[in-house]
Amino acid sequence: MATKKSSGSTVNVELVSQVGQSLSAASVPALNAYELGKLVCLKTEAREPAAIKLEYKRLIEALANIGLISPIEGLSAFALFGRSNTPPAEVACCIDPFAYVSHLSAMEHHGLTDRFPQILYLTTPPAIEWRNQAEIKMRKELGDIYETYDVSGLPRLTRPKFSTIGRTSVHVQERSHMGAFRIVGVNALRVATIGRVFLDMLREPKLCGGMQHVLDIYEKEAKRYLRLIVDEVERHGKPIDKVRAGYVLAEVCKLDSPALEGWKIWAQRGGSRKLDPDAEYASTYSDVWKLSINVPSLTVADEDIDEF
Repeated sequence: MATKKSSGSTVNVELVSQVGQSLSAASVPALNAYELGKLVCLKTEAREPAAIKLEYKRLIEALANIGLISPIEGLSAFALFGRSNTPPAEVACCIDPFAYVSHLSAMEHHGLTDRFPQILYLTTPPAIEWRNQAEIKMRKELGDIYETYDVSGLPRLTRPKFSTIGRTSVHVQERSHMGAFRIVGVNALRVATIGRVFLDMLREPKLCGGMQHVLDIYEKEAKRYLRLIVDEVERHGKPIDKVRAGYVLAEVCKLDSPALEGWKIWAQRGGSRKLDPDAEYASTYSDVWKLSINVPSLTVADEDIDEF
């Protein structure tokens, strides 16, 4: 085993070389600390927990000294050499394996908006679900060495707390995301599907440019993506999502689908029954969809709309 001194520590040169080659061949721009710990545990010949942890510490120092990795400020993660110009969205998806680009950022990716968000919008699972997925991922990837890894005190897969990536501010929304995204390219970039983007527009319009911007996009693009929108709302929408989507598709976009008739069963008066969830109640009211139509631009002349 080849070793040499670095900053007073003995470095396993062979391990540094092996890990360095793996990082050089990686397509991703960044790694979280767990990914580096996994590489060490898989490649080291050390078997004692204390020795494995020491190998990890020395490896991080050696890789940083030769410039192959550099710590990302505020995160337990590292940028890889030569990839400093990688878009923040790709970096985020590398560091959080369960996050995906959503809301206005996903709208821009899909060409649905002409706005250029100054904030990166991400969605990631709630804390408990995130931890459960992380545990499953670690056990699957580490296999027989999971217990050794765990007792060695190497970094576990933990959810990052994003606020900025470089100069880009990050907004993180928590939501379960079964079937919500697709993988784009080879750099682990995950982006909300078209259907999920249209569903999120009605759920959190303030994260999508505001309700008027959302309605403008629905009027322009909903016909083109109607099947995807209806499938997503049918499978993953809550009752209030179906009511809002039904109203917008039928009354604003003048579109029709067999599913819309079924969504009417969810129409009922209630404290949360507003078209725009972030705006005040308005007296204009849809009798069919049982919604306060609290968006000023919408006409009150439709036959289905009354006054409270």
